Amino acid sequence: MNASRSALASVWKSSLNPMNLRLLSLAFAPFAFGTSAFAFIGLIVPMAEGLNTSVPLAGQLQTVFAIACGIGGPILARALARFDRKRLLMTVMFLLIAMNVASALAPGYSALMVTRITGGLFAALTLPLASSIAVMLVPESKRPAALATVLSGYTLAFLLGMPTATVLGETYGWRAAFWFAGAISALSFVVIALGTPARQAVAAAAGANFRAALQGNNRRLVLITMIGFCATFTTVSFIAPVITAFAGLEGAAIGGIQLATGVGSLLGLPAGAWLARLPARRALSILLATTAVTQLAFTVGMLQGFGVAAVPLLLLVMAMGSAALFAMSPVIQTQLANTAGASATLAFAVNGSMLYFGQGLGASLGGAVFAASSIVWVGAAGACVAVLGFAVASGLKDTSDVPRPALARRAPRAAEGELGALATD
Repeated sequence: MNASRSALASVWKSSLNPMNLRLLSLAFAPFAFGTSAFAFIGLIVPMAEGLNTSVPLAGQLQTVFAIACGIGGPILARALARFDRKRLLMTVMFLLIAMNVASALAPGYSALMVTRITGGLFAALTLPLASSIAVMLVPESKRPAALATVLSGYTLAFLLGMPTATVLGETYGWRAAFWFAGAISALSFVVIALGTPARQAVAAAAGANFRAALQGNNRRLVLITMIGFCATFTTVSFIAPVITAFAGLEGAAIGGIQLATGVGSLLGLPAGAWLARLPARRALSILLATTAVTQLAFTVGMLQGFGVAAVPLLLLVMAMGSAALFAMSPVIQTQLANTAGASATLAFAVNGSMLYFGQGLGASLGGAVFAASSIVWVGAAGACVAVLGFAVASGLKDTSDVPRPALARRAPRAAEGELGALATD
């Protein structure tokens, strides 16, 4: 009994560790970004009706946002390298609030598209800034766990943000989804302001360059990020009609099914932190193969129809696909941080750029397939993209014997000592 109490006390004490709380505050950045980026994904059909446009064109709102993120991320990360990262992150969070409010008030399709493009240019900095602050807070051995903690905010976006936005949009009109995303962004702004440390190795970031950021395997790794997100978002960008064609569900029920994506992401991050210990080629090959299988399963399910088994099968496919996608991030980001050294923020920005381009390309591919044939074949298209990613992953080189540069030689040593109590991944 005493041993059990001691173990519980240890877990409680670890959860209250100041460094853990700092990392958790950073998780609110991807929570706000993910909710803001995907709030309307489950509302494509009513949005298209409300904006007097087609469903494929409504889906392109995701494409333009993602492409704007892809363009803005690396450029702004390099241009603003000398500025304090927390202040930059706070500025980006404020802009997310403004983007969501403007989206909720947009009078028509064109205005909404301009708002998403403008917001996307700056929102792209959310993930690289939060990730770079996180890796500066921990020793190298803790980077996979730290990155998984930060990226758990994305999990919260898929588990809570997206389904809630869908339900609110179905109940009160699609604009309610953007008001909700704005509220989440405002909450995140406050949490980050109170909980995230400032002045993390800014001087080291000033010497960053793209050549160092993309050395070694990093070019292939960021390409794999783009391919993985492209494969997945071929279906995710049109998840509402996919769910309807697969299981016959409509309206608020789509929000309930979207919970499977959140559950999958919840499982994927710790799985990715564990897989980060393996050679990247093996880990990413496993994950891309899983992505290909799940994407193909969407098409099989829509073609065949499984009756009463359709809903549980759909839940399983969505959870597995989400888990595979989210598990890629800790694997790839850990490799990038280990290789890029002081250029880690730029490496994260380029990786984020590829993530966004992948989303945009996936939405474009899914929309093209949808318009040219039917929603049934978007999964098959995504599977083909995932197979291409598997081929790229097979060409990764073993980097276990390559010396790793220091991330930031001027980082405070106290941060490493303070994190000795960080829970192991």
